[in-house]
Amino acid sequence: GGGGGGGGAVEAAAEEVSPPLDTAHYNVLLSCLSRPRRWKEALELSARMGERGVQRDTSTYNALISVMKAAGKWKLALKLLRRMRSEGVPPDTITFSAAMAACARGGEWRSALLLMGSMRQAGVRPNTVTFSAAISACEKGGEWARALRLLRQMGDEQVPPDLITFNAAIGACAKGGEWERAMSLLTEAMPAEGITPDSVSYNAAITAHANAQPARPDGALSLLRAMEGEGGAPPDNFSYNGVISAFGRAGRWEEAVALLRQLAAGKVAHGGEALSPDLVSYTAAISACAEAGRAAEAAALLEELRSSGLPLSILPFSKAIAAAAKAGEWRVACATLRQVSSLQLRHNALTTNLVLRACDAAGEPAAALSALLPLLRESAAAGVASPADEETLELVPHLLLRAAEAAEVAEAAEGAEGGVWSAEDAAQLRRALGRVEAQTAAAAARRAAKIKR
Repeated sequence: GGGGGGGGAVEAAAEEVSPPLDTAHYNVLLSCLSRPRRWKEALELSARMGERGVQRDTSTYNALISVMKAAGKWKLALKLLRRMRSEGVPPDTITFSAAMAACARGGEWRSALLLMGSMRQAGVRPNTVTFSAAISACEKGGEWARALRLLRQMGDEQVPPDLITFNAAIGACAKGGEWERAMSLLTEAMPAEGITPDSVSYNAAITAHANAQPARPDGALSLLRAMEGEGGAPPDNFSYNGVISAFGRAGRWEEAVALLRQLAAGKVAHGGEALSPDLVSYTAAISACAEAGRAAEAAALLEELRSSGLPLSILPFSKAIAAAAKAGEWRVACATLRQVSSLQLRHNALTTNLVLRACDAAGEPAAALSALLPLLRESAAAGVASPADEETLELVPHLLLRAAEAAEVAEAAEGAEGGVWSAEDAAQLRRALGRVEAQTAAAAARRAAKIKR
């Protein structure tokens, strides 16, 4: 069961038998609380050990830190490690590996590397799991050079790398677009260690080609074809999405859409089952169209996505709006923004600003302001953050000035196509923007406080 109080219930049941619970019993109970949502119960159980004078040992802390790792509570994992040492309980390889893995999950590569140093000072020898955790932390932080340094260190210390180690190292190279290094690991280092790459290995290498400057779609595609070949690691959606993304970043939108079509045709098999496009596939293809300013194609793909029954997010709509903005299609940008509202998706400042700039570039300031005001009203009514930021606050005075000029002209003519912006509308907008100003000031204060810490 996963409900609250589970740790206490297990403990109470165990106490019905005698003799009283000792350290070993509590360690078994703690290992039963390894699910992410049960970290509070684990801490309560540890506290009761202290209250009852039951000694906490290395296994106790290893179980506790492992629970924190599973829950993504890296700060608590480090706090437990400090408490453990202050109590004179010796940490072992498992302790440090679990704490480093917790840091990896939180993207805290610096903390993970500091732990590696502490481990050596404590006379504890790192093993494959330890190094893999440190390399994974560097991967999350995009620190590919440090990840490769750790991999070399493993060789120097004769610690054998495994599949997880290599996948983390290739993933780190992928983050930095270091495709040559990723390929060297995949095609040279892994075979030299007798390790067969899996789908994760190939997908990371595909991502390295996609993230390269400039993007290398042909390299990504050749890896995909190798996966499709006899005896290759079976490709999955991540594989195809990576190649679609690579084509998009290289400005080759037609090939990106063609690969999406290949997925949609259901001809691609994975483990005996046909693959089909997911939300990321469509988003990558729409993004490819956006890069090339192909507004009509992006809009068509967005409509196809909406009809597919797949779960939606704001991202494909943002990409379609970007495509419309790039093509000067301000009406399409505004209509797509209205779709986001009608589908009750969460707006964001990036999308809002894209629409405002598209309308401004087309000489339609009233249309921009008319698109913005309902978004500010809706977010205020829902009690959520406004989809606006500092850039919005800079754009609005300029748009208001242009709209006022257009309104003066409209008195003697038919007015701008996007409509006329009245003084009453402007007053409403200024009131709504007060909330945005407070929101951005609070966000800036939080950022400053974080930097100080």
